[in-house]
Amino acid sequence: MDGHDGYWYGFSNEPNSSGDAKMVWIRISKKDYSFTEGSWTLSKAKLSEVGTRAKDGSYPERNVKCCVRKGYLYVPSYDKKGVYKINVANSADVTLIPLGFTSKLKSIGEAGSCEVYMTLLGDMIVAGDFQITADDRVIKTQGSARFEVMATPLFQYKNFVFMWGGSYGKEHRCAYLLTPYLASINNLSSAVVKNTDKTMKITYTLTEETM
Repeated sequence: MDGHDGYWYGFSNEPNSSGDAKMVWIRISKKDYSFTEGSWTLSKAKLSEVGTRAKDGSYPERNVKCCVRKGYLYVPSYDKKGVYKINVANSADVTLIPLGFTSKLKSIGEAGSCEVYMTLLGDMIVAGDFQITADDRVIKTQGSARFEVMATPLFQYKNFVFMWGGSYGKEHRCAYLLTPYLASINNLSSAVVKNTDKTMKITYTLTEETM
């Protein structure tokens, strides 16, 4: 995952319902591809799996259930009632963010052999039925509206977001317009000049069109 700090991060763990959570990690420099790696034992943390990757079939399969934001790894709890916030530079800094309900923890993609359960949209963490704001406030969502088949995080460019998906050997690329989106078009046929000897009143008619 992109840490947006000059590094990529990778994590692997087994889900655990009790005891201390064990996790291996790697950090890769975007500049020269050098890397460091290690392992954590997270005291009293009960984690869902951060994701899975299968490569023994006829197509690669990738499931992602976590994301990195501003130096912290966010991972759902084993019981789906919270999200753990883990400092990637200090594994002793672990906080459980209660959701206030039990998440269904479904993929935010409709279907496919690859799935993404949590992703970033700006500073907002987006999951199937909840969002986590930049100040770690939880917003419960309906959870019924989903993306197409989704295998990658969302990539934002100006007012658009892009993602790529995979579904049993088929590839998809989707683009979405972020809303609300305000655009304007000047329909004047020529420039209007105001002279010093007169006043002027200009009336604009604004119409909204679906792109």
